[in-house]
Amino acid sequence: MKQKLTSRKFLISIFTNIVSLIIAFSNLGGTIGTVLGIIGVIGASVIYIITEGKIDSVSASANYEELSKLIENLKKKEGE
Repeated sequence: MKQKLTSRKFLISIFTNIVSLIIAFSNLGGTIGTVLGIIGVIGASVIYIITEGKIDSVSASANYEELSKLIENLKKKEGE
């Protein structure tokens, strides 16, 4: 868990959210700035979630393949 909290993707996502919220609530760009700030928060969060989901999926798939090979090897050894 500590690795995810200190990962570059997570830190950039947090930074992007903070900047977007500042823009959204500071009235720097009027209505357009507020809308773009909110879109920035939602976009950064969604992209981070999708990216982490894909990374976790690939990792789980690799772990499953390794576990399957290990089980096959154990079954072969039991049969000998």
